[in-house]
Amino acid sequence: MALELLSVSKSKDSKHRHSKDKFVDFHVPTGLNLLEDTEYASQAAMWGIEGLPELGEIYPIGGAGDRLGLVDSDTGDSLPAALLPYCGRSLLEGLMRDLQAREFLHFKIFGKQCITPVAVMTSSVKNNHEHIVAICERLEWFGRGRENFRLFEQPLVPVVNAEDGKWLISESLLPVGKPGGHGAIWKLACDRGVFEWLYCHGRKGATVRQVSNVVAATDLTLMALAGIGLRHNKKLGFASCERRPGATEGVNVLIEKQNFDGLWEYGITCIEYTEFEKYGISEPTATNDSLQASYPANTNILYVDLQAAQEVGSRKNASCLPGIVLNLKKAVSYVDHLGFESLRVAG
Repeated sequence: MALELLSVSKSKDSKHRHSKDKFVDFHVPTGLNLLEDTEYASQAAMWGIEGLPELGEIYPIGGAGDRLGLVDSDTGDSLPAALLPYCGRSLLEGLMRDLQAREFLHFKIFGKQCITPVAVMTSSVKNNHEHIVAICERLEWFGRGRENFRLFEQPLVPVVNAEDGKWLISESLLPVGKPGGHGAIWKLACDRGVFEWLYCHGRKGATVRQVSNVVAATDLTLMALAGIGLRHNKKLGFASCERRPGATEGVNVLIEKQNFDGLWEYGITCIEYTEFEKYGISEPTATNDSLQASYPANTNILYVDLQAAQEVGSRKNASCLPGIVLNLKKAVSYVDHLGFESLRVAG
């Protein structure tokens, strides 16, 4: 899902290190530590609350959530991650309660009511889209009005067998499909008119939050991230934390690469945990002081400037999508073309 925005500079010396690719290197990014500078963190959070009328929310919740093994107790049907119960409510309901709390705080401080427009990226896997719509309708769109929601479906992509590289074929003789990853969100938002919809609501930036991060709103993080982004006209921001070795989560890195013109480009991007071996990032051990321990973990919380994200998503070449990540470590259950239940390691 990372939106890689690069700045360019000329290199007049040869001090840059090169990776195995010869033209790419990674560094530990620097950023504001909200735990250390608590006074600034509080100020940034206030900026975020004050700027709420200029902010939208984007929730990519179309993932299959296969690792959860969530099923309907009555029908036995598989359910998407957004329906996972947490503290007596679904994860989706938790996101909306967090948002309503920030809106109420804005009202208490500034005396004005604001209703934040929410864009939700769903998918067709496990009837994800239908389930999301059903929750929203049952709860009367959380008292916010249907007009303040924009739902759009992400495409499914064929699943590849890790053993032979062939597509998995379903009972209907079609390739087995899974959500194509959250990186498609920027182009999809362009194609579905989501950016224009947010502009019509008077929004300049947006907080992007995955449904799986249930503790993101328990401190100042969300408000401070958005506040800094708005106040200083930032194009992109990540919220990060210290990474625990072995965690199945990606890391945020400062990427340095040389283009064909001899210019050096720099930007913050995310490397998924399934790609560590590919990029030579090893897990730290007692005898190995790996840099990975220093890279901050990706918490799946972003701030984006809407115009910057739209500019990337509207490009007419491959740069409108992030690099392809193929995770071949997942066990995929499906009904094959012969009608038998099958389980394959695929991605």
